[in-house]
Amino acid sequence: MAEYSESGLTVRWATPDLASSEQQSPGFGIVVAARPANPSNVVTALYTVDGGPARIVRGHRLRTAPRGDGDELFGLQLPPQNNDARVAFIPILSCSGRQADPRRGGFALTPLAQPTLQQPTFGSLDGAISRNERVAPSHLARFGFELEFLFRVTAPVDCDRDPVGETPDGLRMKFLLRSGGYVQGPAITGEILPVGGDWMRIRPDGVGIAEISALIKPAGGGVILTEYSGIVDFGPDGYRQLAAGGGPKRASLRFAPRYLTADPSWAWMNRLQCFSVGEVNLERYLVEYDLYTFRSNPSDDRDIGKREITCSTQKQRL
Repeated sequence: MAEYSESGLTVRWATPDLASSEQQSPGFGIVVAARPANPSNVVTALYTVDGGPARIVRGHRLRTAPRGDGDELFGLQLPPQNNDARVAFIPILSCSGRQADPRRGGFALTPLAQPTLQQPTFGSLDGAISRNERVAPSHLARFGFELEFLFRVTAPVDCDRDPVGETPDGLRMKFLLRSGGYVQGPAITGEILPVGGDWMRIRPDGVGIAEISALIKPAGGGVILTEYSGIVDFGPDGYRQLAAGGGPKRASLRFAPRYLTADPSWAWMNRLQCFSVGEVNLERYLVEYDLYTFRSNPSDDRDIGKREITCSTQKQRL
């Protein structure tokens, strides 16, 4: 019996009764029991494929009320894998700062049967889409990608001395770019021009929704426009602090930049969807983040622009 208790929490998995629940819960390949029931319970599963790096998937409650024995059931669905993939997992239960992690009790990852992995997930828990209506996927394995670092962004901004303030759409503030900003990395080195900035909306939960426009002038010439959104997490009390003219010293950020340019030297950037991670330093009013791009597998890239499909009577080139 796979069961582990820690810090007043108990997590149970890979038992006969849960295997029966898995069969009764279409769309979820793994069912995990958590005890005691608590609205703050969160179940995640750490899993590996072919002994590779650990990945995480989050579970979803299978019912609003616990079972008669006090267990809450959570369903987890791992992405489909190739037929010969070796997958193993272990569940972790968290609740209000406490955690039951079976690895601390000496548990190894539990091998997962392939039929569970090959079950694609469609529809909602209430069976709104029947199995007969589900469209079969054409690509069962996860889509491969490579993460490539492009450059570090260092951008000083002005303090918002005239904020719009609290509106029906949240707290509105602006952070305009100052001189002295730059990008530096293996892809580009250049200046961030002191025009543009971030017209931000801060939600009541302290999450800032960034709306950014800026210009980069590479050292080799040309101008690159960037327009993007993302989030800045000022913390649960961030809205109140910022509305009062204060704020935390630092706030983490995650952006999804895109780039446009007419310069042939940098035209390759027009095709990128990027991701950035970093922080805002509100003591120095300095934004710093590392920028990455995702590249699909080379085999996928070679097919782009070479395939044709027929939709009704019209041919479309992909």
